[in-house]
Amino acid sequence: MSEQLVKAAFATQGYQITTVVVPYARALYFTSQGDTDACWNVTRQQNTERDFRFHNTALFSADSSFYYYLQPKPYVSVAQIPDGAVVGVILGYEYGDLYEQHKHRFKRVEVSTHAQLIGLLNTNKLDLAIFFDDVLHYYLQHEGIKAQNIQRGQLNYTSEIYLAFTKDNPQSIRRAEALDAGIMQLKKSGEYQRLLNRIRPSFTKTP
Repeated sequence: MSEQLVKAAFATQGYQITTVVVPYARALYFTSQGDTDACWNVTRQQNTERDFRFHNTALFSADSSFYYYLQPKPYVSVAQIPDGAVVGVILGYEYGDLYEQHKHRFKRVEVSTHAQLIGLLNTNKLDLAIFFDDVLHYYLQHEGIKAQNIQRGQLNYTSEIYLAFTKDNPQSIRRAEALDAGIMQLKKSGEYQRLLNRIRPSFTKTP
């Protein structure tokens, strides 16, 4: 979803973009090192603010939730997850500042793909996993992955999603400004909401 929005926003400002497909953690690393200009789907939180440059207007918001094998537990915050719990996540993903504060308490299982994480949870190898709801829904609906045993628990965090630019390139400031201008133009024309409705029909939250 980010890619279509970003391409449309940049196009209004005369930019074209090229995408390189790599695992998320590697994409973050490449961008932090200046090997790529930007990385998709990054949340602004303390650690990412330190490493990247961001535009001002979020692309959209996205919920992440706790997911369990068969029976949801009553945790309403990562602070309630007990010490030593086996928690599955996607390597490099951001799950909020509170998660960053508590993750040292868990036995984290970090994997590169959603198929791996779904498989671990679906075979009861984890106490819980954290997924972005829309991403999990996509994989279950479109990738042919069946996960009848996976049950959603409470909301973990609502993230504002951005394109993260490298700090090493002086053009990043201009590109971030161009992306903001493009997003605003899409919103004024109504194309922003039309894109969201087409890409994510159930989308109701806008930044």
